[in-house]
Amino acid sequence: MMFENVVDPLEKLELIDAIQRLGLSYHFGAEIKKTLKNISTDCSSTVAWNKGNLYATALEFRLLRQHGYKVNQDVFACFMDDVGNIKASLNQDCKGLLNLYEASYHLLEGETMLENARELAAKLLKQCLKENNDHHYLWMLVEHALELPLH
Repeated sequence: MMFENVVDPLEKLELIDAIQRLGLSYHFGAEIKKTLKNISTDCSSTVAWNKGNLYATALEFRLLRQHGYKVNQDVFACFMDDVGNIKASLNQDCKGLLNLYEASYHLLEGETMLENARELAAKLLKQCLKENNDHHYLWMLVEHALELPLH
């Protein structure tokens, strides 16, 4: 019922992520497959629901790659500056950086942008840990991801 009731693509991706983290994805295989296929199709037809949102882009990238879809690393180009670093405006986006870090583990051979993004995101996440203790749940996820990524 939740898959049918959720309309927003980001909420659908978050639902899939939560189901997978709970270890219940085998119960919802058909729904997950259908949802990711629709999102992948929308992605290729340039529907821009996640434009400028690092969190949404990285979550979409990770889930699609995890399920075997071909997604180009260039989706992250708009979040990088001219030198290849993550834009300074994203330095405090811990949720986005965390998902970029997790997504970087789904890189293919030769995808240097994702390799660099992983290193930079890890460095920025460590800074977030030092500076931000407001959101305990996010802090725990960051700490765990740096020690043992999902992939």
